[in-house]
Amino acid sequence: MQDEISVLVIEDEEIWANKIKYDLNQFGFKVTSCEDTFEKALTAIHQNNFDIVLLDINLNGKNTGIELGKIITFIAQKPFVFITGSMQDDIIRDAAVARPSAFLTKPVTPASLFITIQSAIHHFNSDTSATIPAKSHVNDNTFFFVKNNNKYKKIEWQNVVCLRSEKNYISVITVRGETHLIRSSLQKALRDIIPEQLKSIFFQINRAEVLQLNNIDELIGDEARVGTQSYHINDAYLKNLKQQLNIIL
Repeated sequence: MQDEISVLVIEDEEIWANKIKYDLNQFGFKVTSCEDTFEKALTAIHQNNFDIVLLDINLNGKNTGIELGKIITFIAQKPFVFITGSMQDDIIRDAAVARPSAFLTKPVTPASLFITIQSAIHHFNSDTSATIPAKSHVNDNTFFFVKNNNKYKKIEWQNVVCLRSEKNYISVITVRGETHLIRSSLQKALRDIIPEQLKSIFFQINRAEVLQLNNIDELIGDEARVGTQSYHINDAYLKNLKQQLNIIL
């Protein structure tokens, strides 16, 4: 099983802090702590027991989050995401000096949270920083990351064959036969995790499995073949699958 990506949350608004913690847990991230003051956040940063930080710019009514961001970048050397409810140019310009790996604008939705964390890890690994917040929360990432020990493994969605429900987890099976676990329900993955532009090519074939249509080699009766693997298709899904594959009925 992959290690959980650990997240330090620094947010002084209790409602937002609780919502972010809830959504992180739903996605299988590990919340190491949630701090609401500069002093407590500084201690948590120096303890360095996290993979990524979600950091409110406007902490305790001041832009002290920017100073914390500089410490995370230049001392802790970890990726972090600035959370902001303001798009004012001067605030964003000042915040960019801290070299955040991504910005997340309020209101924070489950999908925007997942997308932004993935983008932040990608930017950090590529040694690039975000300069402006995204104008929308559309999930246009073509990849996601899983954690193995101290490394992040990048998985391209085009290489995903199947998503299979495994109680509180989903097995992500790739064309290379690799299996990676993410904590999510199948429906949550279809709604919040799969990129918006790729949702149409992921099709549910039974209660527990979703296949990527582009990777299906053959359809024989009620079975889809992908390489040497076969996947059973329930009758309730078969007709729609044939239509998706442009099979003339």
